[in-house]
Amino acid sequence: MQRFLGFLLISFVFVASQARADLLIEPVVGYSMGINGEFAKGKVSGGGTTTKDSFSGGSGGSFGGRLGFQKLGFQIGADYLHSSINPDDKALKGNLSFDEWAGFVGFEFPILLRVYGGYIFSAEGQGKYVSAGTTQKLTLKDGSGVKAGLGFTLLPFLDINLEYRHGTFGEWKAGSTKVTGDVNYSVYMIGLSLPFTI
Repeated sequence: MQRFLGFLLISFVFVASQARADLLIEPVVGYSMGINGEFAKGKVSGGGTTTKDSFSGGSGGSFGGRLGFQKLGFQIGADYLHSSINPDDKALKGNLSFDEWAGFVGFEFPILLRVYGGYIFSAEGQGKYVSAGTTQKLTLKDGSGVKAGLGFTLLPFLDINLEYRHGTFGEWKAGSTKVTGDVNYSVYMIGLSLPFTI
């Protein structure tokens, strides 16, 4: 499914490029906060199950960018975002790092306001997980989700964006222990971006 959605995004971008749309380039930096998430009950490789565990709070930096096309206010393309967040949870030690790839569509109004939304078709994460007093490397895989945002133009080529993301990882590992079970998360971000077209 993720490969199909990636192919669909590439097809849309190709069509947009043939329609003589402007190339959109937009670096992004932000501050992510208010993370909420849950390790759902899952099956452990070799037998057994994990218990449900939730985490919340924390904040951290994010950076990335968007690349796409724009015509008559309509925008379409792909974006990448890397975030490093330190949630409040006894089972998580230190920062959780996420890498998210998404396809997005948006519209820029003449009144210096933009709305956009996207589908996260690929996401991975890593951090440290504490179990039975032992700290192990945490790896999150098979992630997907959605995002939505609102942007305001402050100055030419400078936007302030408010963004919400919600995602799910379908598999995670603590050390060598593989768990098949969802890890859900949601997070807010306030960010600055430099959108320009050529």
